[in-house]
Amino acid sequence: MNEIREIVTKAVVGKGKKLFKMQEEITPNDEPFSILGCWIINHQFEASLCDNKVDIIGSFEVNIWYTAENNTRTEIVKKTIDYEQVIKTHQVVKEISSGNNDIIVRIVQQPTCTNAIINDCNIVVDIVFEAIAEVIGETKIMVTVFQQPDLCEIYDDDFENEIDENFMNINEENRC
Repeated sequence: MNEIREIVTKAVVGKGKKLFKMQEEITPNDEPFSILGCWIINHQFEASLCDNKVDIIGSFEVNIWYTAENNTRTEIVKKTIDYEQVIKTHQVVKEISSGNNDIIVRIVQQPTCTNAIINDCNIVVDIVFEAIAEVIGETKIMVTVFQQPDLCEIYDDDFENEIDENFMNINEENRC
């Protein structure tokens, strides 16, 4: 005979994904002549849930390698950029138990400089990164429970009788 039971479990109850595009203007110490490279490091963030939105507050460091004085020397300018972004989530489970929900935010694409140009004495960089947010909450699932046959009928007790307790003993006469 089958029975149906309700199980309360934690599951993904909401999801969201967003591609962030930012533009920052950085002023170097010397007037840039050409840009040799741009990279982003030390990305850190924290996330919090408010209604159906995930608020992300974070920062990263932009490093730009450039030439100055008519390509006669190189310099690096660094700037830490703080940001606040929002990921809207949509509910994927209708019935959610009230209570505290957890969030998991994963960065799918780390912040990357996609373009850097010189504008007067400044360097303008375009930055792109992508994040996925999942809301974890309590919900109910229904499962069918099948009665299991008696385990004593399935397993044979003769198994213990088949074990040779002396199989590891080495006979001195048979040694090489």
